Amino acid sequence: MKRRKVSCEMKRNTVAPSEVSRMDSQAKNIFAAPQCILVVDDEVHIRELVAESLSLMGHRVTTAEDGLDAIEKIQNGSFDIIITDLDMPRMDGLELIKAVHADHKNIDTIAIMGHAVKYKYTEVIGAGAADFITKPFSLDKLEAKLQRLLRERWMRRELEELAIRDPLTGLFNRRHFKSILTQEAVRAIRYGHPLYLFFIDIDSFKEYNDQKGHQAGDRLVILLADILRTSIRENVDKAFRYGGDEFCVILPHLTTPQALKVAERIRSKYNKLKPQPTTLSTGIASFSGNLDNLAEAIEDLVQRADRALYEAKQARGGDCVCVNGIDPPEPIPRLLGNSGTGGGNAR
Repeated sequence: MKRRKVSCEMKRNTVAPSEVSRMDSQAKNIFAAPQCILVVDDEVHIRELVAESLSLMGHRVTTAEDGLDAIEKIQNGSFDIIITDLDMPRMDGLELIKAVHADHKNIDTIAIMGHAVKYKYTEVIGAGAADFITKPFSLDKLEAKLQRLLRERWMRRELEELAIRDPLTGLFNRRHFKSILTQEAVRAIRYGHPLYLFFIDIDSFKEYNDQKGHQAGDRLVILLADILRTSIRENVDKAFRYGGDEFCVILPHLTTPQALKVAERIRSKYNKLKPQPTTLSTGIASFSGNLDNLAEAIEDLVQRADRALYEAKQARGGDCVCVNGIDPPEPIPRLLGNSGTGGGNAR
């Protein structure tokens, strides 16, 4: 193969795209975030030059000499983007792109194409490449291609988040609940740890809306969502808006006393808001099942948590926590009475 003209002059672009200006203050500059990139080319000088240039842009770079070498490194590592030549021995770039597209949906690929066109553009994109670059190319052009791809990856992540988030509270939505509950149930079976499910409902929410208006009702729902976030373990427990004024929390790796402390902590924080005439009711159930009856065990868990919530609201008048494990569900005494000024210590 042919020597390629590659310019070594680059200008860093650290300006955030205007599309993300609407995002909150925690949104990061997608161009500045380092990516794990695998550079695949059978020509050593091209491979090393592209890798060095990407490293200067701040990315973490690994190299491979052909498709088979790349597959081995993908299996043993974690990559965001692959930049690959097409014309290589053993496994060419097109086969590599097809393999990555089939087995690693989270990895994007950029193909390097030569002037002596052996592959059609439609063939390369059809194989799963996100973009291509034609040689000879400047490093400025490569950086521009990479920045466009980073923008697309960010937009995909945002769309995926929107699909699983409740727009009012920012919590996970009911659609995502079943998926996460299934994942946690499988982990609980495999590793033998406890798994609890809370169903939480605002008592007298209709009366609150009637008295104060629906905007006030929305604000109360948002406040409860914030209480859930601050009362559970980040990246361990998961909170969901199940619908209207009903919420769910999935909590793995807890003992029964710990789960009860969390439930009382949530109820206590809510009652401190004094959102009269509302209070909070919680139904709790623990998971029990195996992989052979997984779907039935998950459905049973949901039904038992829902029954415990019904018991808390209807049979016991609300403003309490009920645990399902016996029939009828067992009520849990308030820690410091009806005022809600109690609450368990942090786990």
